[in-house]
This record gives sequence, C-alpha cells and structure tokens, in this order.
Amino acid sequence: MLQRIVALAGVALSLLTVAVMPARAHTLDVTVTATCGCTYTISVSGQTDANAVVRVDYTFDVTEQGSVYHVAGKVDTNADASGNFSETIQGIQLPNACKDTVSFSAGTATLTFNGTVESGFGVTLPDTLFCSTTPPPPGKSLEIGPSSMEGHLQIRPGDWISGGYSFKFVNGGHAATTVTVTSKLTIPFTCPQGGGPGGTFVINLGTHDYPVPAGNTNWQPTGDANSVLSWAGSAQAPDLCSGNIMDNSKGAIFDATISQNPDTGQLLNWRFKYRDPNAKGKGNVNCLDLTDPRRDRADVCGASWSQTVTDP
Repeated sequence: MLQRIVALAGVALSLLTVAVMPARAHTLDVTVTATCGCTYTISVSGQTDANAVVRVDYTFDVTEQGSVYHVAGKVDTNADASGNFSETIQGIQLPNACKDTVSFSAGTATLTFNGTVESGFGVTLPDTLFCSTTPPPPGKSLEIGPSSMEGHLQIRPGDWISGGYSFKFVNGGHAATTVTVTSKLTIPFTCPQGGGPGGTFVINLGTHDYPVPAGNTNWQPTGDANSVLSWAGSAQAPDLCSGNIMDNSKGAIFDATISQNPDTGQLLNWRFKYRDPNAKGKGNVNCLDLTDPRRDRADVCGASWSQTVTDP
C-alpha cells in the first residue's frame, strides 16, 4: 500500500513539473540591408515550434528629399525539427529613386507560426545611404531635441510644416567667415486612430550659406522669430496614417552639419524652431510663402525657439 502511494505521488509530481514548465520562447531577428542600386535584402531568422510553417511580416519607412515611402513585405519559410528557421531574399526594389540621401526608420515585424501571431518585434535597418554624386557635407554634426516647444500637435496629411534655426558666435574674436548649414527636422508620430504603425517623417531644410562679419556675435540669419529669414525650409506632411491624424506629442529633432569657410576655430550657439499652423487652428500656412499675408502674423508663424546648444 505504501509503495502504491509513493508511486502515485511520483506521478503527480511529474505532472506538476510538466505543468509549470515555461513555454518555448519564440524569437525573431529581422535585418534589412540596402544599396544605392535602390534594392534591399531582407534576412530573417529565429526559433519557434518544431516543423512550424512560418511567416514574417515586416514594415519600415524610407525617406529621401523630404518624402517618406512606406515599405511592407513578407517572408515565408519553415522551421526545422529543432524549431530553427532562416531565410534571405535579395534584390527587392525600394519605392524611391535612391539618387540623394536615403534614410531608414520605423521598422517593425510580426511572426506567424502555425496560425499563431506574435507582434512587437523590431527590425535592424541600414545606415543612411548617400547616393548622390555629391558627397555628404563636411563639418560638425549637431542634434537638438526632441524639443516640444509647439506642444501636442495633431498633424493632418498635407499640413505645411516649417523649420528654422538661428546661430551666433560665442565669442567676438573671430575673423569674417561663411557658415554653411545642411539640416533637417525629424517629426515622431503615432497613429491613435489607426491606419499605420507610426514612426517618424523628415522635413528637409536644405543647405544654406550665411556670411558673418568679423567679430559679429548677433543671431544669424536673424534673431526675430517672426521674420521669414528665420525659416530655412518647409514641406507638407505625408499621409502615414491612411488619412487619419498623425499624433505628435514628443516634439521634433533638429539635425545639422555645420562648417565655416575659413574655419575660425570658434564655437557657435544654436537654437531651432518648427511650426504647423494648421495644427494650431491658424489655417494651412507655409511660413516661407511671402504671398500669403497670414504668414506675417505672430500667432500664425511666430514659433518659439528651443533651448540653446553650443556646437561640439
């Protein structure tokens, strides 16, 4: 009798052990590589159930000359008897021209195996490509933000978004020089009403030259936040939430490459600003459009400056 009780207890313990064993952890790695030939390669690997039928859905965004292109695709494969899988597909066409600076963002992936779906995986994306015949601009790199001077914005497709900056020499003991600035504004967003995964889009502010007299420590090109000179570039917001609101609650990020000719060796202070008048209820106004009388109004285009940062 005692032996039977012991045997039953052993069976019960074994069943309990089986019951509390953790489920297999399913993994997924997705890597995208790209070339200026305007094609990309997608590689997926991971582990799931043995001999499972596997599907990987992926998305990412490509930005060129201020336009954002949404890429979506899938990879079908099978896991082996140990649950491991891997697949690489080459030569997939990118949606843009790949003739300028091409950047990648907002990569997400979903794993489906035997009908079970797991989401929330990231995608390793390529570094920025410089596909024009002109090399990337030389000089120092500067980033400010994310800064939310404009507050919580509800951005609509087609909204004009303007970006600008000003700078000044920290000290007045510098020679006359020309400061060249190549810059962009990055806007993070979500899609609270659906229509997309969210991510970022870019407003290209272009390349501008600013002659600065010797010893001058005034803000360049102007210190007046309502002057048209304080804006460097503008573009209309893309439609990345399928017609729905693009919610911007984290502000914007300013990136610039800066050089001086001749190089004075002196440091500069920087600040930036951005504006979506339509998101402020002021109408869809391009703050660089001198033909629109609304742009002269401080409540329309008089955006606040960010914090001031000294270049490295």
